Amino acid sequence: MNYTEVTFLVNPLAPWRDILIAELGDIGFDSFEETAHGVKAYVPSDRFQPNDVAGMQLLRDPHVTITHTVREVEPRNWNALWESSFEPVEVGQQVRIRADFHPPVDGFVHDLVITPRMAFGTGHHSTTRMMVEAMVPMKLTGRHVCDLGCGTAVLAILAVRLGAASVHAIDIDEQAVLNARENCALNNCPHVVVDKGDVALLKPASCDVILANIERNTLLRDMHAMRDALLPGGALLLSGFVQADVEIMRKAVIDAGMSPTGTMAHGEWALLVCNRP
Repeated sequence: MNYTEVTFLVNPLAPWRDILIAELGDIGFDSFEETAHGVKAYVPSDRFQPNDVAGMQLLRDPHVTITHTVREVEPRNWNALWESSFEPVEVGQQVRIRADFHPPVDGFVHDLVITPRMAFGTGHHSTTRMMVEAMVPMKLTGRHVCDLGCGTAVLAILAVRLGAASVHAIDIDEQAVLNARENCALNNCPHVVVDKGDVALLKPASCDVILANIERNTLLRDMHAMRDALLPGGALLLSGFVQADVEIMRKAVIDAGMSPTGTMAHGEWALLVCNRP
């Protein structure tokens, strides 16, 4: 299969390169290579739509300058490419996230095996790491959890390990759904239900906890729907936005009738803990 390579120059790099990669993933790009001045993004040539790239919201943001060039590249062994640079992610002594070709290491409470394929969520990104850190002390035993925008399903799998009674993993991308199911099987979590879709799949008052590591505009759009899906006293973990947007997110949470109860930051990225009364 031939791929199209789009090389982006990003100024300034932080946090815009990470935001760009997330937005590119939403329009079908499945492999990324960070460069000194931006990122190279790859998509199967038969799925490349120049208008999708030109229409990306980030390209119109006045706080960043992004230019790009396009070229066709020869087929590559993409699995070998990410395997050559994939290192295990360790969050304290609680969670270790590794690929299946890494040997297990003693001393960690939870050992998660993730094959990312084309999906987002290996634990390397600051937002995923913060979600893991926020989940570990939560009391999930017997709780009903939704991993909204699940990517690889790493958070859904961790929820199972933390004792969740049921986990519903949802993503709008078909490749992410397939990868999530693969990873759930790899980690012996067959009872995780993985569906293609969005927040509309959730029934009212059906979740004790919602994990939503998605980009900012989707979180803002779906805030009331996430509130409605929570049971009274339920918790909502939000990430996928930068520290500069914390107050915007906090206001949206309050406007939706929930209470922000905690924040976390890692580099430019932020996480917000919320509760429904």
